[in-house]
Amino acid sequence: MTLSRAQLLVLVAFSIPVAIELRVLFGFFGIDLPLVAVVAFEAVFLLLIAVAYMVGAEPKSATKH
Repeated sequence: MTLSRAQLLVLVAFSIPVAIELRVLFGFFGIDLPLVAVVAFEAVFLLLIAVAYMVGAEPKSATKH
């Protein structure tokens, strides 16, 4: 799976509101999710997105002069 830069930006932009609303979702079930847990979840998710982007990125070719 290869991610383009545009897909990478969309995933990052989409993940931020989802992470913020995660506290609300857990609140519906009576679970008080600390802010630190949300920050940790978002950090891990962004790290996974970055790794997926790096693994799928094509290697830079040498320039021809």
